[in-house]
Amino acid sequence: MSAYYCGPIPAQDFIEEFLPVNLGNIPNSLLNRIQFTKVTAHAKSESQMYKPFIDAVNKSGLMPGYILVDISNSGEDETGSKPDVGAFKGVRGKWKREGVDRWVWDSSEMWIEFKFDLSHDAFIPTPTSDEEEAKTLDHDTEKALETQGQLALYATRQLARQHRTFAISILICGSHARFIRWDRSRAVVSERFNYVEQPRILAEFFWRYGQLTDVQRGFDPTARLATKEEADLLVEKIKEHANREGRKIPDIEKNTLSAYYQPHVITVAGATPSEESLTREYVVQRPLHPPESPIGRSTRVYFAVDTVSQELVCLKDYWRPIDNNRPPESDIYKRLRDAEVPHLPTVRHSGDVPLDSSGAAFQETLSQEWLADYLARTGLVPDQPSSGEDDTEEIGTSDENVGVDGEGEGEDMDDFVEHDETRSDVDSEESESDEENEEEEDGATSDEGGEGDGPREDDKKQEAEPDDVKETPAKLRLCLSASFRTYRHHRVVQELLYPLSTAKSSKELVKAIRNTVKCLKEAYAAGVMHRDVSSGNVMVDESGSGILNDWDHALILDENRVAASRRTGTWQFLSIALGSDARKTHDILDDLESCYWVLFYQALHHFKSNEGTRESLEMFDEYKERVLPGGIYVCMGGTLKLVHLVRPYKPVQFDSHGLDVVMQGLSKQLQRYYAPSPNFERLRRRLLQRPGHAMLTTINAALKGGPWPKNDRLPDRFPRISARAERKVIDAARRTTETTTTLASAQLLAGRSGDKSFLPRIPPIAGPSQSSGRVTRSTTKRSLDVEAANDVSGSPVVTGDSARSKRRKVETEVPTNMATTRSQTRRSNGATRYSRRTGRK
Repeated sequence: MSAYYCGPIPAQDFIEEFLPVNLGNIPNSLLNRIQFTKVTAHAKSESQMYKPFIDAVNKSGLMPGYILVDISNSGEDETGSKPDVGAFKGVRGKWKREGVDRWVWDSSEMWIEFKFDLSHDAFIPTPTSDEEEAKTLDHDTEKALETQGQLALYATRQLARQHRTFAISILICGSHARFIRWDRSRAVVSERFNYVEQPRILAEFFWRYGQLTDVQRGFDPTARLATKEEADLLVEKIKEHANREGRKIPDIEKNTLSAYYQPHVITVAGATPSEESLTREYVVQRPLHPPESPIGRSTRVYFAVDTVSQELVCLKDYWRPIDNNRPPESDIYKRLRDAEVPHLPTVRHSGDVPLDSSGAAFQETLSQEWLADYLARTGLVPDQPSSGEDDTEEIGTSDENVGVDGEGEGEDMDDFVEHDETRSDVDSEESESDEENEEEEDGATSDEGGEGDGPREDDKKQEAEPDDVKETPAKLRLCLSASFRTYRHHRVVQELLYPLSTAKSSKELVKAIRNTVKCLKEAYAAGVMHRDVSSGNVMVDESGSGILNDWDHALILDENRVAASRRTGTWQFLSIALGSDARKTHDILDDLESCYWVLFYQALHHFKSNEGTRESLEMFDEYKERVLPGGIYVCMGGTLKLVHLVRPYKPVQFDSHGLDVVMQGLSKQLQRYYAPSPNFERLRRRLLQRPGHAMLTTINAALKGGPWPKNDRLPDRFPRISARAERKVIDAARRTTETTTTLASAQLLAGRSGDKSFLPRIPPIAGPSQSSGRVTRSTTKRSLDVEAANDVSGSPVVTGDSARSKRRKVETEVPTNMATTRSQTRRSNGATRYSRRTGRK
């Protein structure tokens, strides 16, 4: 999260800015009596600091109605997290929430992390000379990185499990303390101060916090605790869905009803597709996938009950980046509906979340605006981040947005189509009805065609201009990124959709992919590009018809904008060209190729083939870290996908003849695209002129031809297992099936041991240049992190918002998760496992 911590600002400035006084005069006599000398006087270990600190606050009456509690030995009930001290509403002995054994995040007001001495401070001291001037606030020592990991982890879990706009925490290092304010834009950090020598500052912090309103403490006013009747209604509807016949959301009861999350009622105010205003209340409990980063979009998807109609719906809650090039998702849907783009989700209403009942303003992050104002008032100068990041053409920065899809889980080749085939043949539906077969930025764009919508007035947020403020001594400088981004709270309510893994047959799966290709094709003609085709976003409705969901990362194509060189998408399903080239701009052909990888991935998991191990799944998670000039880390991949296409070790064949025909046909199209050829640019131009044409021709021909088995879907053939168990399965299969080593297998094994000379070279031309075609780029998307909010499979996932390497700069819109280490291990069963360094001290 380098450059997403900003500060240090004076501690007194922090409390005056973020903790306003509501109760008249500050009780100076009380605050001046508070002492914290006993905290460090006799402490020989960190744990011996807790009780005297807690007593100094609890016994002084600084925060009436609140209590500090030692929770260091009582892991949080759901996650096992162990912050050292927590602040809760209540009195001694009566602060735990009923129904849980220990403390839970959703009832925690604030957490305090202790370290025994200053060597564990996560942040640099305030610079006092030019020589000590630092480029970023976060320290890079081993102990500091460990502390950063803990702070980020705790902030992530609190914000993910509470309905908040921001949160405040404290870091204690020996006799020194820092305040931290977290929102989805960044974390503002105070200077460290000696609270033993200056107890008044810390005492005033607690007094001010204790008299704040719920909204001033960061709680969302549009969310309230559900009544017993409302909570019972949610339970009734969830269980009714889980026990019904026919298609249903897998594990919906387990993923929604959780004692660790109190049922809440969320008020959603927005516009319907007919542009009428609508405000409704929805009962929610646990989000499908809690976010895994404190910074960024923080997407949460809920299965919710409409309190009026008592229907089960999907409620998507997230923080969208505000800029001139990213219209809200509600505007994207309107544009697509107006253009009659097919196969879209049914949105009931959507809109930005109002700040209060007046609806005059919206909930937005304040860090960036407060920092700009603070700089203007104090004359401070922000330092540039050490990695050389900027908001134009820097490659692989922490704003790059590539997500990791957690669901267990084409290039369109026009030259393969005979030229006498008519357009009606390509776009025609097969004659039989679907009923007969029924059984989840900052981006600038550069485009060849299509006209962009002008920026909305309320989205015109100007970045702070560091050059406009006067130069001051280094000791007054502020460590922060020069780029400030605003996030606004947004919600979308839509009818239920079902994961692609619920497709009942190989034919239904292929038809869903066909619908996705048609949707992408028509959306592109309407000047919109999706940019995140994944197994979590390609879904089906109750009848099994394919739907392309989640357009929150879509961009309006506009030829007048300059491209930014950052990728976006879900890592497992990125095109080969995007995975292998961090400079490549994202275009419609990348989205179409992602359809192929989604189809292949789902087919491997749920339909019978000659693939008996997880080996073919390795290509989806393959990545390598590369260091670019300036010390910037980027993720590279796509080599194994290319090998699968051009020189497969063991071609995968599916028992379903129709599915196998589709896979072979689409594979040949990709083979031709990636084969080195002097005619590549000509081929590419043809594909951009008729995107999706060849894919639809191949798919429609197979759907009409057949044969297609009925109800041939299998339970997941490769469910998630540990990496060690997975290796044993593969090794055992090799021992029993490989009696001789062919030349191809010898080459493959040699390649995996480091010799890649046999691998086909990915032609640089296959990744279009920055000026070719109608393309877009973006700096925003979910971190490899992604938010698995798009994946409704019910399986736990590792996401763009989740565990990632601290040095890893390929992300989905949010910075790398600060709670992880730099080591990662690859899993080949549809997710990526990372080593965390989030343990206790």
